[in-house]
Amino acid sequence: MDLLERVRQVAARGGDLSAVRAGLDRALRTSVVYDVAAISTVDPATLLWTSCWVSGLSADGEAEREQVLYALEFAGDDLNSYTGLASSGRLVGRLHQASGGDVRRAKRWPALLSQLAVTDEMRVILTSRDMVWGTLTLYRRAPHPPYTERDEAVVRSALTAMADVFRLAMLRAALEMPTGLERPPGMVVVSPSGEIAAVSDSARTWLDAVDDRGRIPSVVRAIAAAVAAGDSLAHAAFPAPEGGWVMLHASPMAGQAAGVGIIIEGAQPARLSEVIAGAYGFTPREREITALTAQGRSTKQIVLALGISPFTIQDHLKAVFAKVGVQSRAELVATLYVQHYAPRRAAGATPSPYGWYLDHYAAAS
Repeated sequence: MDLLERVRQVAARGGDLSAVRAGLDRALRTSVVYDVAAISTVDPATLLWTSCWVSGLSADGEAEREQVLYALEFAGDDLNSYTGLASSGRLVGRLHQASGGDVRRAKRWPALLSQLAVTDEMRVILTSRDMVWGTLTLYRRAPHPPYTERDEAVVRSALTAMADVFRLAMLRAALEMPTGLERPPGMVVVSPSGEIAAVSDSARTWLDAVDDRGRIPSVVRAIAAAVAAGDSLAHAAFPAPEGGWVMLHASPMAGQAAGVGIIIEGAQPARLSEVIAGAYGFTPREREITALTAQGRSTKQIVLALGISPFTIQDHLKAVFAKVGVQSRAELVATLYVQHYAPRRAAGATPSPYGWYLDHYAAAS
């Protein structure tokens, strides 16, 4: 059984993010040798970490290690930075290869990697449908040799599937905690015989937006059949008459006779959180530029993304720096993380499938 099939089995078992990450860790260890794994979710708008799960390492000193790692990442000039891998489209980076065979060249070597006796590090950007949903970092320690091209190929073979498993877990959490979401996802349950067994109110709203005659689109039964045939990450998308796209994600329900659960939602662009934008009074354009800056995009890349001049971008960045109280891009990203993401991570907030976090307080009220 290859890694992709094992990842599909993780999706079929379901569970929350912790269960999913534990399952991915077990699946990966059957295909690639490593000693320590850090499996994180990120906000696709900023690529800042929203949660992290570590295996193979004692929790002692974890906060200090994270602090060092984040400080180096925010500086943005180390080998195989996460934002660099994402913005370049490379998605996978092996440190031994990138350093010319000397991992001590990495700025994170003295304060982090040397303490773990690391012989190599593989960083993976988990991307699906042009959005980043997580990062995967696998560390090899002595006496294990550096990663090979084969090791990288194995991980690449399941990269998109792992990202989809992440997002599916977050969608399940959003179903349980819909309060505060502008248009929350819904659930359609298809019985083992192919009949529609249940439709939630939110799902009915989405289905009515597609066809107001009260009919269940044939695509619902089609992806349920795909799951029944063994595709535990079946998904589909189709345009809605009012504009935009409707997304369907199907996976097996618990128990052999439970059928297939289909989550239905609207396709949404990754945007900087309303919480952050409101906190600093960002304009819509400043919000876009801040998000792209956090993703590690260069001025040239922002020019191509937004179609505005470099001078206009610099003017907007100056305004953003003034509002946040920083003087550089690195300080901007570090401040966003320390003031907005780190406290929610520390409080155990649940990552949202739309970026940022699900609102526990609104859900409980």
